Amino acid sequence: MSNGMPAVDLSNCDREPIHIPGSIQPHGALLAFMPDGGLAVRSANAGAMLGELPAPGERLDERHLSPLLRAEIGSALQAFDSVLGSLSAELHERCFDVIMHQADGLLVIEFEEREAASDKLETFALRAQKSIARIQRQRSIEQLLAVAVEEIARLSGFDRVMAYRFLHDDSGEVVAEHRRADLSPYLGQRYPASDIPRQARRLYVLNPIRLIADVGYQPVPLVPEIASHTRAPLDLSESMLRSVSPVHIEYLMNMGVAASMSISIVVKGRLWGLFACHHTTPYLVPHAVRMSCQVLSQIVSMLVDRNLTAQHAAALQRSLALRDVILQQFEGNDDIVLALAENPAPFRQLLSCDGVAASAEGALHISGAGPEREALGALIEWLIDTDQPDVFHTASLPRDVPHLASRFGAVCGVLALRFDREQKGYAFWFRNEQVMDVRWAGPPHKETAHGPLGPRLTPRGSFEEWKETVRGQSLPWGRSDIDIAFALRGGLQEGSMAKASALRRAREMLMATLGHDLRDPLQAIMIAAQMLDLNSGGGGVHNRLSQRITSSSGRMQRLIDQMVDISSLQGGLGLPVSMRDVELGPLLAEVTEEIRLAQPGVELHTRLDGLGTARADPDRISQVVSNLVSNSCKHGVPGTPVLLEGRRLDDAVVITVSNRGAPIAPELAETLFLPYKPGSLNNSRNRGGQGLGLYIVHEIVKAHGGEIGVRCAGGMVVFEVCLPQSGAQAGQAAAR
Repeated sequence: MSNGMPAVDLSNCDREPIHIPGSIQPHGALLAFMPDGGLAVRSANAGAMLGELPAPGERLDERHLSPLLRAEIGSALQAFDSVLGSLSAELHERCFDVIMHQADGLLVIEFEEREAASDKLETFALRAQKSIARIQRQRSIEQLLAVAVEEIARLSGFDRVMAYRFLHDDSGEVVAEHRRADLSPYLGQRYPASDIPRQARRLYVLNPIRLIADVGYQPVPLVPEIASHTRAPLDLSESMLRSVSPVHIEYLMNMGVAASMSISIVVKGRLWGLFACHHTTPYLVPHAVRMSCQVLSQIVSMLVDRNLTAQHAAALQRSLALRDVILQQFEGNDDIVLALAENPAPFRQLLSCDGVAASAEGALHISGAGPEREALGALIEWLIDTDQPDVFHTASLPRDVPHLASRFGAVCGVLALRFDREQKGYAFWFRNEQVMDVRWAGPPHKETAHGPLGPRLTPRGSFEEWKETVRGQSLPWGRSDIDIAFALRGGLQEGSMAKASALRRAREMLMATLGHDLRDPLQAIMIAAQMLDLNSGGGGVHNRLSQRITSSSGRMQRLIDQMVDISSLQGGLGLPVSMRDVELGPLLAEVTEEIRLAQPGVELHTRLDGLGTARADPDRISQVVSNLVSNSCKHGVPGTPVLLEGRRLDDAVVITVSNRGAPIAPELAETLFLPYKPGSLNNSRNRGGQGLGLYIVHEIVKAHGGEIGVRCAGGMVVFEVCLPQSGAQAGQAAAR
């Protein structure tokens, strides 16, 4: 805001410290004692209501309260960690309900004055027992709540009792109501989530019953306002008399309510619903009546929990057969995409939806209502890039993924199940937009008012029915939907891992076949080609044919060697190396001659001076040089020479292979020594390449304890291998 004041939004209500109001309602008094018995805090009306009291810091004596109360307070202080409760007591010929609890290390005692025992209270326990029995006979949650509001109204005498059920967005709906005949009905109306701020929901769970006996009351301050031992206002979270937020008082006044009582319905530690009791005149409900209503609510909470648990278990049970069908289809096909394409019915029946889809390794299939393929692909990338959970769900794409919502057409709800991260394996369920006409109890949006402390949000002034058409969302995904999805994900993951294991075993068998069964016949072909070359006299068609056979056989031999090496590396076995002392100069000269004979079209220049001896595997070093020269020929400027150099540098030998060529892009350089890199596939200069040569070179050099790198300068591409002449590092690498 231009005046420097903070913007006003619904979080203002969430930040209101309603648990430390510093005051109580005037129909009772409050005392708080230190563990040593000294009086720490009292309400300003305590002396008028309870008589003479000790000064701050002093203990009770025979002048204060009554012998019974002093004895009870003394016992509570001695057993400070025990569960405290309530009792009835008479003081100065007045009857009180006395309620004890602990807060901030203090014993907090609240005194509520009530009428003397009457016939109504004498028969109350019997009526409460009948109410409990009637509630327990109900089968459905709807019947349970309908009966509960009747029984609470009968026990408490409130003009109106409503049962709220909170929805997935924390808004509340009145699902049952008992009211005085002349009052307007609220049944079926919705109340926005902002009506009960976050900290108020916490207090409803902590302290399940809340009474406001007179909405027009004047708060009674606590003395002192700041407790000396905590240097903060006394925490009244569990207080029965706690003063009420001015915003809530204004809310009730706007509603025409003079007294109210709220009782929590808590399921699995979460505020599931509320019983809201309203009266058109001030109304003090005795503590015993309130406690009986709380017991009814606790029984309702238990029965709701049991009902929801049964519904959830039934939904999971119904999903078992469909899940088995899906997993059988998945096992019978190569992937989930084919499984869905073959039979989408079990996918669509598993969760209530309008369409389904599946993806794996870039393949997609959509059945029923769903987005275009490009839009689904964009959603997959968003799920991955933003690291969404393995089961992602939203009932409103426009709200949660707005940049993609317009591409999804009528689809507003998505449940995405990821079961294979590497292959982008997903299953999707889609729900179309459900346009809803919501009956709000007055306009759901709060307004801003200006007062002495600046702008603040005010509760709505009207509770006349206010209709709103809600768009951009689907039916929400429930707990059962999510759990069913997680169960399917587990099965798909197991199946995916089993397929990966089978594929790995098949690859290992293939590698074994390549390495053993094909090498002997390939060697025979190469020998036959050499014999053909000898018998041809060195010219003509026979000579060209023998050269083609020799070249192709050599390429096949190199491919077999590479695949066997890859299998060994990916199996975690490392590359086998046989280390010994090797004269590098003669070794590289021999490799150079073999390259020239095998590739007569290659112009290969060498500079190999004083290399000396190194601890190495000669066959593997030959493989490194051959692969680097071959790579330079394939990717360098055609017709330009390749330079092989070797030199000693301190305790190392440096071998470089250079060629004239275009600079390697930085993003390609980062993956240059990885297998199956995209830049190697479908390369016009090496159409059969899989990007394995440089990967194997890197692993050989690493097995020797050396390093390999690439640099581009002056139009040249230079691969540099540095090998230690000492055998220590190489021996350790080989042992791994």
